[in-house]
Formats: sequence, structure tokens, C-alpha cells
Amino acid sequence: MLDGEATNHLDLRDMAIDEDPEGHEPAVLRAMVPSFASRRILEIGCGSGRLTQQYASEAGSVVAIDPDADEIAELRAALPAVDARAVAIADFMLPAQSVDIVLFAWSL
Repeated sequence: MLDGEATNHLDLRDMAIDEDPEGHEPAVLRAMVPSFASRRILEIGCGSGRLTQQYASEAGSVVAIDPDADEIAELRAALPAVDARAVAIADFMLPAQSVDIVLFAWSL
């Protein structure tokens, strides 16, 4: 930006969305997957782990990905047993049949 030049830059992080304001997400998750016990989970668009924390302690293993490195750092601090990776889905590879459940929540 040049001196005196106006900017129309909009940082989407400044437009926080209250995801699941009614608190329905945990009940829906349990209705869809009654037990995560021993399951291998891939969560795409995990952010800081809002959903991950609902099932991670029960799962056999969790790989959680998100392109935002700051969000991944938060998730790693809160859930060190989770294999949290700062990577976009387009750049991510896993061996075939290496997960049992794939979760997308609020991921577009």
C-alpha cells in the first residue's frame, strides 16, 4: 500500500462466526457416530479443535488438518495426542484405508 492510498482489504478472521451457537453439534456427532472407540479419525478443517475435543480421548487415533498454522498450534497445545497438521486438503495425502471416519464440520 502506498502512503495515502486507501485499502479495501478485509480480514475474514475479524468476522468471527459463532459456530453452533445452539450447542447441537455434540448431540448430532453422537447420533451419527455413537462410539469413536478404537476408530481412526481424519478431521478436515479442524481449526483449533472445537469439535476434536468432543471425541479425541475416545478415538484410537486422530489426524486433524487445517491450513491455519495458528489454529493448529492451539489444537496441539490442548490435545497433544492428536496428530495435528497445518496443511490444506489439496496438499494432504494418507494411505488408502488408513482411516475409519472422515469428519468435516464448518469446512467449505
